[in-house]
Amino acid sequence: MSAHAAPASRRGDRSPLAATLARAATDSWLGIAIAAAIAAICFGAQATAVSTGGSYLGGGLQSTTIVEIALTLGGGVLVALAAALEARGRVQILGVAAAIALFALAAYTALSVDWSVAPSNSWLEANRTLSYAAAFAGAIALVHLVGERWRSVLAGVLIATVAVCLYGLVSKVFPASLDATPPQEFARLQIPFDYWNALGLTAALGIAPCLWLGARREGHGVLNALAAPALCLLLVALVLSYSRGAVLAAVLGAAVWFAFVPLRLRALAVLAIAGVPAAVVVVWTLRQPALADDNVALAARIGPGHRLGLLLLAAVLVSFVAAVAQRFAADRNPLSAARRRTLSIAVAAMLALIPLAGVAALAHSSRGFFGEISHGWHQLTSPTQQPGNTAGRLTSAGSQQALYWSYAIKVFNTNPAFGTGAGAYPVADQRFMTGPALAVNAHGYVFQTLADLGLVGLALSLAMAAFWCVAAVRAGGPFRARAPGGASAERIGMLTLIALVVTFAVHSAVDWTWFVPGDAVIALLCAGWVAGRGATIEPLAAGRLSLARLGRSPLAAATAALAIGVALVLAWSQWQPLRSEQAYNAGILALGDGQIKLAIADEQTAVTRDPLDLSPQTELGYAYAQDGRYRLAQQTLENSVAQQPSNSASWLALFEYDSTYGSVLPPADASIGEHALAENLYLNPQDPQKQDELRQYLATLK
Repeated sequence: MSAHAAPASRRGDRSPLAATLARAATDSWLGIAIAAAIAAICFGAQATAVSTGGSYLGGGLQSTTIVEIALTLGGGVLVALAAALEARGRVQILGVAAAIALFALAAYTALSVDWSVAPSNSWLEANRTLSYAAAFAGAIALVHLVGERWRSVLAGVLIATVAVCLYGLVSKVFPASLDATPPQEFARLQIPFDYWNALGLTAALGIAPCLWLGARREGHGVLNALAAPALCLLLVALVLSYSRGAVLAAVLGAAVWFAFVPLRLRALAVLAIAGVPAAVVVVWTLRQPALADDNVALAARIGPGHRLGLLLLAAVLVSFVAAVAQRFAADRNPLSAARRRTLSIAVAAMLALIPLAGVAALAHSSRGFFGEISHGWHQLTSPTQQPGNTAGRLTSAGSQQALYWSYAIKVFNTNPAFGTGAGAYPVADQRFMTGPALAVNAHGYVFQTLADLGLVGLALSLAMAAFWCVAAVRAGGPFRARAPGGASAERIGMLTLIALVVTFAVHSAVDWTWFVPGDAVIALLCAGWVAGRGATIEPLAAGRLSLARLGRSPLAAATAALAIGVALVLAWSQWQPLRSEQAYNAGILALGDGQIKLAIADEQTAVTRDPLDLSPQTELGYAYAQDGRYRLAQQTLENSVAQQPSNSASWLALFEYDSTYGSVLPPADASIGEHALAENLYLNPQDPQKQDELRQYLATLK
């Protein structure tokens, strides 16, 4: 008996912190896996690739494809595993309905290839949307598998967002190692996405989990105090990205959290403890021209960057020590109910004074109250009011979004019901551009959807959103009375996930971060978990994986087989554009080496793998021409025009071919170049690269 008593005694002697850390280490596998997966996506794929008829823009096709295939296969495996689970509660109908609506949107995206003005982009968009739908379905299945581990989801998101933002900040601290581009074109924080608004959104997505960690009643005080330094880093990254959309999304997401989570005073304490040192770091950084100005040489950034690192380290340490002290002081001297009520009223009064102070400031300005509002609205809606990329943009209302949205509405009006095809905006908007700046995205989910997929696409999106919102209200119970014990803790966790999804939705309404896989996957994971959980007042039943269930239940076996089969088919489809690009690049290299026959074979392979992409078809035509087969070369380019007559790139390729090889064409074909030129000028009158060349050619014809 005594032989067994000693180990028990040693376990009982462990401190509460040691016990908490041991339990966290045991239960942390899912959180670590989620954090690692999100971080890998953020560092591996900056944005979904799109094409204007030539090279891919917005991100490398290879990294994007790898992420899409991983999400698709991962979602299929999770759904198959959930089908093999025994005795795990009922399926949430609202969650399934939301997933079906998202898959319907993905299917409609794929169908739009048939009428798209840029079918290769539509294929890419279909691949992306299907991978997102698979990720959403996989998150729902994950709830079915490990629904009691909702804390791991929040922890994984928090760790990943902090890690990504910390890396972005370290790129300013050690520019010679991580941001050595000479000179630095933009001072805005943008690494690792190479897009500042994406990094700003990542910081905003981590704020709600930080508030949850710092304010929760459970857990050890030291562990919970880590929320303050994490929040400090996120706030610094948020502001230094100079992203107004991310700031707006962070404010509204936090407002949702404070509105429904009954831990406001605790969270405000964490926010204040993190916010003060973060403000010091931001103010100091903005006063350093080497860190705040654009086009600064690398040598000038090194010294201030190192000093920024020391200041960041000091801010993190101060916020952590202050959070630990505040947490233990609050535990030793808890506030009475009356004192909490008094403080809550005082805080509410202070918050109410903020808009009043704003109104007073507007009233006493030089333009007056209504004059300031009119001036701000003019800046917001005028396409000519483009702010700079300095910190001053944070207080400016001007935006280029008004111009992009006006393009989107004009594109939408060409086919209101069905749109011009998924991903077709960067091609379809060229006819309406008023300047040479290429608008690759509409910078807003609603406007992008209207332009690409019309009213049908928007209706499918709204259906998915409606199902999810009802599921979210049921899961979070924002208007439900507090539940005791663990149910209350999980409800707060669900509300935190909902606040995070709101943050993403707000930002996606004013920017194109829906196309950034790292940010989108965070929102899809949280949204899927909320949709799959159901009401938190309903306890989760115990369950276990059993492959034998697949043999006993034909429905479960069919579901698992269908999930795996569909995932494999979709992954194969997602791989084809990348395989085509690889063959296309090989053909270019072969043609450059004078291996014309090999180049023709490579480009034919590329066309076979992706018959919708203009690039390999154009290169194949030039390879035929260098091989002396001029008629076949011209026919190949004319087929591209017939396939995509509304894409200026197809006409441009035909015109450039005629300019190069027109002398060897039959006299009957002499007008081909002139016709191609006219069509190209009509479809893309603002082409900044070819405009002078095209007009000079037109002058020679006269």
